[in-house]
Parts: sequence; C-alpha cells; structure tokens
Amino acid sequence: GASGSGRQVLSLQLPPLSPSVWKELSLLHKWQNAASDHAEIHQLLLACCGHPRCLVDGLPAALHERPCLLTNPNEAALIEARNAIMRTCKFNDVTNDYMRGMVYRWFNHYEQDKMDLGEMDAKGLLLLLPDGTKLLNPLMLQFWAKNIKFQVPNAMQFHLSQIYDADAVLGPNTEKRMEALMFHYEAVLRVALAGEPFSLTDFYRGGYVDSTLSTKVTAILPSVGNIVMNVDNFQGKEQVLGLLRQGWIVVSTDTSEPGVEFLSPYKEHGSDKLLVAAVQCKFVQDKAAWGDISQKLQDAINMLESEAVQFFPVVYATPDQESIQTKTYKGGVYFTESGIFEFTNRLGILRLHVMKLGTVLKSHYPWLEGSQVQEAQGQIA
Repeated sequence: GASGSGRQVLSLQLPPLSPSVWKELSLLHKWQNAASDHAEIHQLLLACCGHPRCLVDGLPAALHERPCLLTNPNEAALIEARNAIMRTCKFNDVTNDYMRGMVYRWFNHYEQDKMDLGEMDAKGLLLLLPDGTKLLNPLMLQFWAKNIKFQVPNAMQFHLSQIYDADAVLGPNTEKRMEALMFHYEAVLRVALAGEPFSLTDFYRGGYVDSTLSTKVTAILPSVGNIVMNVDNFQGKEQVLGLLRQGWIVVSTDTSEPGVEFLSPYKEHGSDKLLVAAVQCKFVQDKAAWGDISQKLQDAINMLESEAVQFFPVVYATPDQESIQTKTYKGGVYFTESGIFEFTNRLGILRLHVMKLGTVLKSHYPWLEGSQVQEAQGQIA
C-alpha cells in the first residue's frame, strides 16, 4: 500500500518466534527476574506469545506507564500494562461489540471453525506460533474480560477473568487453583454454546471419551450471569440435585471432599434426562494413580446416585503420558497433559501448560520448551 506521503509501504511477514524468546532477550533481563518473583509477570510474558513487537516495544511501554509493575504487579497495574502493550502494538482498534461477538464464537466448538481468520489476522487479533498454530491474542482476551468500562461484566467476562486469576496463582502445590481454572473454563464453553446441542466428544476435545457418551446434549444455564455455585459439601443430596437441574456447575468448598471436586449438568437433547459430570482434577507431573482416582470417583458418584440422573466421571489430569488404556476411561472422560493443552489452548498459553511441562507435550509442541520459570521459594501459598 501507499503512505500519506505517497511512498510505497511494503508489508513484511515476520517469522513466528518461540513463546519463551523473552528469556533470550537481554533488554528483558529485569522482566526475567520479575517473572520468577511474580507469577502475574510470568503470565503476562506468556500472553505475549513471542510476538516481536509486544516484547520489544509493548513491554517497555507498559513499564514506562507503570514503573512499579515489576515489583508490585497488582490488578490495576496489569490492566494498564495490557492496555499499553495493545495500544503500542495497535491491537486495540476493535469495538467492544465486535470483541464480544468474536469471543463468544471463539469458545463455541462449532462456530470457531467458521470464523474469518483472515479478518481477525488483519485486525491483529491472532498470534502465530512456530508450528502454524493461531491463537486469539491472549492479551486482548484478558483485557476484554476485565474491562467494565462499557458495561457490567457479563457471564463470559466474569468466568474468563476468574480463569486468568486462577492461572496467575497456579503453582506446583496448588491443585485447588487448577480446579477453579477448569470449572470456570467449563462455564465459558457452556455460555458460548448458549443452549445449542452438542456432543460430549466435541465438548471434551483433547480428552479420552468413552464411546458410551455419544449422546447429544445441551448445557442448561441458570437465569443469572455467574453459572458456578459453591456449596459446603455434597452431603445435601436434594439441594445439590436441585441446583444441577437448574443448570449450575456445583462446586464443593470442602477441601477434604473425597473423589469429586465439582459437578457439571447436561440434559440429553430432546428429553429431560439429566446427565452429570463428576469431576476430579489432578495437577501431577509424572503418572496419575488411575485406579485410585477411579475408585474414589465411583464412591462419590454412588452417594449422589438417583434414578433420574446419570453420572459419569471426568478426570482433568496432567500426567506426562502418551496415551491411556481404554479400560481406564471406561464410562467417562480422562485427560493427560497433552489433552489438557488441546482442550484449553483457546485461552492462550497458560501457566497451567508449562508449570509441569512433560516430555510428551514438549514433543508435540517443541516451542513450549523453556516457557516455565523457577519460582521464588515460598512465593505460592
């Protein structure tokens, strides 16, 4: 194209860089140290996805605007930082309405495949990774999720915001943070589907799904914005089943709850039959004790069982395994680390993906190598 002065302007396609390239740039030395001390800075660096201008121009602009960012990355500082990066990189030339419509489609399994990626790319909304993977700009996702300038946060914004908050404090020994990330992510997917029928195989993309779960279902939604409901425990069977019938994802706040952390309801399409996922999360590195997990899940399901409700187990786990035997996920849905990445990477690259990075996931996505940090001792509670 031509500039205002009539000069010819050539558009050059920069080669995609590894998301961990920030570790190799001397100009980001201060950021590298801060990433070890502050999980929020690590998350911000991952959200840049190796984008050259984000790293070279955007991060210095963010630090200029908020000099205390690297020592006190509070919520206000992070919002300003994302805004500064987007403004510097000219990512923010989209309306709130456009962003809202795009986000809903991005998290809908069936709509995402129909999206005009060319238009999104032209608006700077997509980031290209070394293997050709394209991600919706995570900085924009996070900024939009926390942006209440134009409106009261809707359910999609609320649950996205909660996801990134949980991911920012995820550490080696903080399994409960993984649980929060996963039930808020399920909420995002359910809100995006907006009552549309779908298969559980499509919903749990990346997981090992038993063939018996081929029924079309819908995700019923409560009439209010937030679709997650906390209960003290699952002992009050009638209360729990009542909430599930209304469409709530029901979460037990009892940290000693055996077998199940949260319950997600579905309705069989074309009938009122209730199907409920009984979900367990295991933020592990090497192997998962599948037999022990299955037994505890089944014991918990037996306590809640009702003639009108069909329960099935879902295990979100991160073991460094290439595959799972069919008998392990019989009657349910099981994930390994690679499957968790495939299931959740629409959110961008998360600390969830790199904190316990295993050899199998690295072999599938070599550009994730080096994205983790050595955290300061005692940082995560």
